[in-house]
Amino acid sequence: MTNFKSDKVVTVEYLKSLREKNDVVIIDARGNMLEEGALMYDKAIVVDWTDISLLGEFGGEELGKLLSKENYAQIFNILNINENTEVLAYGFTMPEAGFGDEGRIVYTFEYAGLKNVKFVDGGFNLIEQLGFNKTYIKDEHKINTFNINRQEAENNYDAIFTEELLDIYNNENVQVLDTRLAVEYNGRVIYGENKAGHIPNSISVPFNSFVGNNGLLKSNEEINNYLSILGVDKNKLIITYCTTGVRASYVAVILKELGYKVRNYEPSFARYANVGEVTL
Repeated sequence: MTNFKSDKVVTVEYLKSLREKNDVVIIDARGNMLEEGALMYDKAIVVDWTDISLLGEFGGEELGKLLSKENYAQIFNILNINENTEVLAYGFTMPEAGFGDEGRIVYTFEYAGLKNVKFVDGGFNLIEQLGFNKTYIKDEHKINTFNINRQEAENNYDAIFTEELLDIYNNENVQVLDTRLAVEYNGRVIYGENKAGHIPNSISVPFNSFVGNNGLLKSNEEINNYLSILGVDKNKLIITYCTTGVRASYVAVILKELGYKVRNYEPSFARYANVGEVTL
């Protein structure tokens, strides 16, 4: 049972109920973090966030950006997804593991026009207990997007990019949320960013702080109260960032469901650390 009430979040029991239903695609969003030989849901296909993103060099403007809708049409063809398909994504069970990659699937596929994409609350620890598992073989179970000629997304209104961010992040009607771990916010470099620290005046809201110790999302009321205590204002534009836009996507999806106006800084701190001022 999930505590978080949203059409975008479903239970493992719901996942199980779809086993005999046609036109359903299950995505294991653990992607490149999934070791060959590990267990995965038997009806899932593995997708890494890098399979469905523009990419580019680390610290560049392109790394965390989405692809064109034409590119996603090609990817959906590989995944056997059409406009009527129900898509469910799952990741590692937080708060101990994972980066909210299942939220990145929802964020991305909604941009591409899918109306019925959700993620499974509780992650793989709960899914594994259903007993419908197979052993991961990369060549058989992971999507291959190697031959796609990647083009940048257009009209990506749920995102924000560096030039605009630098113009508005100090605006009184804007709040910036750092969704990395607190140790990253406070100055630890984990992923090779050019600088330590955080965007000035940003608020630390670790992506996994929305999840309880049982691995399930906290309730809408608990998350709203937590954000209120941190000073996050529902009347302001919220901008989320992390390192490359994945954890921030997860938080953006949840905030949107809670009624916040939110945009995801897709290039995120890997890029910002090369061009902007930081605070420790």
